[in-house]
Amino acid sequence: MREKDWMDEDSRIQNFLLKIVHRYFAISFSQFAQYDIYPGQVPVVILLSKREGLSQSEICRELKIKPSTVTVSMKRMEKNGLIIRKPDEKDQRIQRIYGTDKLKVLQKEIYKLVRKNEEVMMDGFTESELHLMNRFLHQIYENLEKIPVPETEKLKERGGICHD
Repeated sequence: MREKDWMDEDSRIQNFLLKIVHRYFAISFSQFAQYDIYPGQVPVVILLSKREGLSQSEICRELKIKPSTVTVSMKRMEKNGLIIRKPDEKDQRIQRIYGTDKLKVLQKEIYKLVRKNEEVMMDGFTESELHLMNRFLHQIYENLEKIPVPETEKLKERGGICHD
């Protein structure tokens, strides 16, 4: 790719991805507010619906998000009565996260909303285009995993790396 082409923001895939993510989160923020859920907490809600009793470190590793982000999400969700923490039976230092009955009711509504949003986002695409897009996005994600990230003590201190 020529340097001039790369500098043209209107044609950069990265620019489109950022615009899409920004717009989706702006829309989601207003939609999920009625449930006391922030858009960034939706992956946590989905994960807890599948696997309860995870520690914060396990949630961090599973979702590939910073420990500080998980900590803030857990505090908000606990304050809103969506999760409870219980000490691990074998290691009392570890807190296990469980969804409350309130969260279990909300999960169904959140799933419906997420599915409806995806239907609207994908409107106008054929089945084969959706499969191709899915493959492309998976490939992009796999390629991102190849980009080296420095694992310095400073990053760990700032919560940039999942650790116990």
